[in-house]
Amino acid sequence: MGVLVSSFRLLYAHLGLGFLAALLFAAGLGTSMPVVRRDVRWLMALPMWVVRRVLRLIGAGFPPVRVFLVIFCFNTVAIFVYMASGVLIVLPALIAFLTGLNIGVIVLKAGDMELPSGERPLAETMGSEAEHEVAPWVSLCSLAVLVLELPSFWLSVGMGIRMGRELTKAGQYTLANMSALLGERATAYCAIIIPVLFLSALAETAAIRGHVSAQREAPPEDDAGEPPPEGPAEPPSDSG
Repeated sequence: MGVLVSSFRLLYAHLGLGFLAALLFAAGLGTSMPVVRRDVRWLMALPMWVVRRVLRLIGAGFPPVRVFLVIFCFNTVAIFVYMASGVLIVLPALIAFLTGLNIGVIVLKAGDMELPSGERPLAETMGSEAEHEVAPWVSLCSLAVLVLELPSFWLSVGMGIRMGRELTKAGQYTLANMSALLGERATAYCAIIIPVLFLSALAETAAIRGHVSAQREAPPEDDAGEPPPEGPAEPPSDSG
């Protein structure tokens, strides 16, 4: 119980820097639009490569267990590394910006990424509710992912930013201080952030399965608007 209380206090103390991380993330997200529009390939190469690798790990058909494991393990390890990058001083702030940029690129370029099976583009499978009807719980799960995952990322990066600031003080950049600062953050990360990321991965897995199922069950296009078959017109009747 004491660990949870101290962990919540640590996270609360980093709300301001978490908000700064959110602003940097938003700036990166906005930057992704001109990057994609101008086809700046060296900035798009990494996020596109990562998504293709993740899709390959998940495999065709989006099996739920594998989807969950890949999402949970990837997010847990990546976000912890982002937090721990505070030992490199300015890296967490840069990561917040680049993560926003990378996510923006992935969303905007989803139409160019095919699934491992090659059946259809990623954007078509994960299309919006307007493209194929999904159950209300799918939208709720998608919202839960945003509410759980993004604040976890922002707060973790905020802890990394504060760690970098602490280490820049005179005489503080020592292995002992690094270990102490990282240790308390790792405790909070394990006690609070990882369980939240676990719930987020469950919600994201459910949302993905909902979209995939809706796409597969979508009815064929309506043929009502097609023109009638060509052929000789029936002559008018002479009766009456």
